[in-house]
Amino acid sequence: MAVVAMLAISLDKASAGDPDMLQDVCVADLTNSLTVNGYLCKKNFSEIDFSSMAIAKAGATNNTFGSLVTGANVMKVPGLNTLGVSMARIDYAPGGINPPHTHPRATEMIFVLEGELDVGFITTSNVLITKHIVKGEVFAFPRGLVHFQQNNGDVPAAVVAGFNSQLPGTQSIATTLFASSPSVPDHVLTKTFQVGTKEIQKIKSRLAPKK
Repeated sequence: MAVVAMLAISLDKASAGDPDMLQDVCVADLTNSLTVNGYLCKKNFSEIDFSSMAIAKAGATNNTFGSLVTGANVMKVPGLNTLGVSMARIDYAPGGINPPHTHPRATEMIFVLEGELDVGFITTSNVLITKHIVKGEVFAFPRGLVHFQQNNGDVPAAVVAGFNSQLPGTQSIATTLFASSPSVPDHVLTKTFQVGTKEIQKIKSRLAPKK
């Protein structure tokens, strides 16, 4: 029984984030097009590969949703390759929202730098877990679950997010369904949302990438 218990713990740990690394460092060679569940290791590296100012400044929030996510993942910090961690900064204008989305490869925890937010996630039983969080507070979003953050205040807000993946991935619910390429057929969406074709086409036009 002890062996079974230890195996269960090991399997649970292995599925909790990115695979464990097999060497001290494996700095990502972002110039190589070949990838094997991650990036190939660069032969020569330096301290620059482990550092970045990517999230030092607030991002521009003058967009459709009034928010901007700035990543500090393996694409910005090549030294994160195989380390199983990354960060991001999210800035919100007053009224701004980081719309419902999921991270298929990571659990997320945010720390409120400035302002206040209404946040929440939805379980696979369709239970909404929501909270109003303030400066200095942290909140966790379980891996793979749909979640959101919204600034309902009158001043800008900002958070720093941590992930247990070097590249957690983000799948926005709205843009995935209404702005994919090729697009999801209208008849699939009309049946799913129980609305007419005109409503579906209107949403698609609003979420279509700007040319």
